[in-house]
Amino acid sequence: MFKKIISVLISSLCGSLVVAVATFDTSYEQITFNNLIAGLVLGLMYIIPIVTVLGIPSSILIDILIKNRNGKYKKLIEIALYIIFGVIGATIVSLIISLDDGTNGVNLLAFKRICILALSCSVPFGICSILWNYRLKKSPSH
Repeated sequence: MFKKIISVLISSLCGSLVVAVATFDTSYEQITFNNLIAGLVLGLMYIIPIVTVLGIPSSILIDILIKNRNGKYKKLIEIALYIIFGVIGATIVSLIISLDDGTNGVNLLAFKRICILALSCSVPFGICSILWNYRLKKSPSH
């Protein structure tokens, strides 16, 4: 579980960097380091809970699905599953947002931005998980 928490922190940091860059506006104010820090903090406040709620169960499910698979494409299949689960998570979040916008239908106008944000979290989560599994299997036992 420790490796899942580290993966959550790293992937949330990557996602918050995307939020910080997306909210970075140079037209009205002077560019300072505080703008980047504010974007990172804002991103982390909203991203860590979502990555924890959606990412850890998805990662456990992916670990169960990939556990008995052998072969040279195991890591590629695992990262593809993280991408698929990232898109599924983006769809869930987009549907929740679209239900709250006051219209009578499903409005997925923000899906592209949410999908980019979800993939900027799920791909680093998958890479961290693969590296943790590879490193733990390759390390000699004491």
